[in-house]
Amino acid sequence: MRRIVLASFAVATAALGWNLAADRASAQQAAPGEPKVAMPSVTNPTEVIATVTDKGVTDNITKGEVFNVVTRYPIPPTEDRELVYRDAVDTLVNTKLVTQFLTRQKIVVKPEQVQEEIAKLEQGLKAEGKDLATSLLENGFSLDEIKKEMTDRLRWIEFVKAKATDAELKKFLAEHHDLFAGTQVRASHILLKTEPNATPADKEKVKAQLLGIKKQIDAGQIKFADAANKFSQDPANQGGAGGDLDYFNLNSGFIPEFTDVAFKLKKGQVSDPVETPFGFHLIQVTDRKEGKAPDFEQVKPYVTSAYAAELQRTLLTEARKSAKIDVKPMPKDLFPNVPVPVAPAGAAPAAKAAEPKAAAPKP
Repeated sequence: MRRIVLASFAVATAALGWNLAADRASAQQAAPGEPKVAMPSVTNPTEVIATVTDKGVTDNITKGEVFNVVTRYPIPPTEDRELVYRDAVDTLVNTKLVTQFLTRQKIVVKPEQVQEEIAKLEQGLKAEGKDLATSLLENGFSLDEIKKEMTDRLRWIEFVKAKATDAELKKFLAEHHDLFAGTQVRASHILLKTEPNATPADKEKVKAQLLGIKKQIDAGQIKFADAANKFSQDPANQGGAGGDLDYFNLNSGFIPEFTDVAFKLKKGQVSDPVETPFGFHLIQVTDRKEGKAPDFEQVKPYVTSAYAAELQRTLLTEARKSAKIDVKPMPKDLFPNVPVPVAPAGAAPAAKAAEPKAAAPKP
């Protein structure tokens, strides 16, 4: 499973289309002869479902904001909606914390810079036969909301520019060789799940159980693959797969809590219990393919992007130590029903589509 992790300064603008994709607006415009789709909406969008307080400043997170995040991503029928909700709220919490941080840095963005971004957005929408006013209306955003998010995004870009000197980026490249060289590892894992609301005591029990399994593996009483088939609670471990996850690199979409450990293991080594949002894992690396060291100038844009993400992770780790974050339980009516095609009058009813098979989750 892939998590929404870092702050997003484009929740509203991405719905219109940051870089001019216009996702949700496009979904509402059916091709000629095709039925239009009734887009979902949410009740009580201004209801506050979380608050974020840091350094004496409090920001609210509304039901509408969370709705705009969760409806931007297709949600498989087997997906844990509580997890999707928590991920969406976490994304918005992180956005508020970063925005508060940038406000304290007093980074100034000129109105003409924002207007320049608005002009780019308008040009892109025009190229698709749309206009900004209509797209705002269709997606339920105001121009002020778009301007605010663009301002936050531009402030973040200015902050990164000040930090990302060539010396810093070269140091980052050296420290993250595996990421940019395309190094791959093949790993297996054993997962023991924990509930989203698990207490520290509950987690310690699961961790102790996993340590017991590791002790058996280390003593040669059971092979890792056999232990995975016997104990792992990963639904993807079908047909005696032995917990094998095949080869993956640091851009494969696996969550960082998992990959950070996997890429530090030597071939054949078994990790201590690793906590992720899904529970606790034992990880064993079964093979490793070293990549080729890249040229700095060629990969500089990618290094800068990864550096910015790491900068944000560090910032958020520190902010969460002092911040007070209150989150309400998931509203029961948060998730919309699947959009229903609205057929023209007199049209024959559409045939029922076959139910899709759920893809096995990955860590």
